[in-house]
Amino acid sequence: MRTRPNGQGGAGEPGGGDWQRGPLRGRLMALLAAIPAGRVTTPEAIAAQLDVAPAWVRTSIAQLSEDELQMVPWHRVVAVGGAIGRGPWQETQFARLVREGIPVSPAGIVQDMGRVLLDDLANLPRFPAGRTQSSHTSPTTPEGVSHMALNRSRGMKDRPGG
Repeated sequence: MRTRPNGQGGAGEPGGGDWQRGPLRGRLMALLAAIPAGRVTTPEAIAAQLDVAPAWVRTSIAQLSEDELQMVPWHRVVAVGGAIGRGPWQETQFARLVREGIPVSPAGIVQDMGRVLLDDLANLPRFPAGRTQSSHTSPTTPEGVSHMALNRSRGMKDRPGG
């Protein structure tokens, strides 16, 4: 059985029950933020980088809040064989991957994994704590236009009283 690194225990273990929100969670968020557009990775590759079980990575990504889903490109994490998620965010993941130029079959399998898979995460650029690269802008965002202006899904959250 794997133990959680950095003393991040679960309920009843050393480190308390809030291990999902600790420093390891921050490292996961930073790693997700560093995955470049047009590439995908797997929970196994992330787990190897963080020295945790792949199940922890899957569970942590599945439990991201709506705000966290907007902060990191979670959609770039796919199964080893290229399958995208089957949960409530499946259509969103499919659309975002296709928008980034990643070929996805109608069955929800990333095609050409040899070209788009990023399995060595050790040399990815990291962003300072609290700063993440937006997963919703393209490198060709017009100058002077906020990424928020291009993201329709945030519209109601930005309105007063909304």
